[in-house]
Amino acid sequence: MLRKQLSRDPYTTLAKRLGMLSRAAFKLQYVQKRYGFLKPGDSVIILGSAPGGMAQLAARYVGPHGLVVAVDVKPQDFKIADNVISITADVFDPDITERIRKALKSGQADKLVSDLSPSLTGFREVDVPRQLELVEAALKIAGELVRKGGGVYLKIFESPEAKSIEDSLRSSFQKVKRIVPMATRKHSSEIFLLALEKR
Repeated sequence: MLRKQLSRDPYTTLAKRLGMLSRAAFKLQYVQKRYGFLKPGDSVIILGSAPGGMAQLAARYVGPHGLVVAVDVKPQDFKIADNVISITADVFDPDITERIRKALKSGQADKLVSDLSPSLTGFREVDVPRQLELVEAALKIAGELVRKGGGVYLKIFESPEAKSIEDSLRSSFQKVKRIVPMATRKHSSEIFLLALEKR
């Protein structure tokens, strides 16, 4: 039944038709078209990057002089693009920030994208706290590695805690927007927070 539902998803179908590695690419495409989030030459960190759709598209946006560091606990043991470096690691690993720093050209990134999500149980009282832990890990990495003036595009589940994280971002970034990409599944509680111009 689940397989039939997935096959009816227009973004999954479109991703396959366009040769994209996953439908997640359209969540990045949405913010790119509306806000021009990634620039040619940018260094970008993507957390929760498997199976590689966002990294694949980001590589096109930043171009040959840019760099994408794609991080996921699942191995991405194939070449996504010439300007993509894949790191297999958990964002909770104590050395993850240093591993990403070494992969970056200058030790800092212009942008960070987090599409991190836990293995879902279907119970909000379990799934939301787990996802919030991933959000905190992403923000810690962003705090250390995203340069002044840079930006973050961060997935979070809608919850009372989401507002406090949004408020926290406003203290660190000049512009913060709530975004629901068109590719978000119909019954999903996920939203994205776009934070620009890091103070």
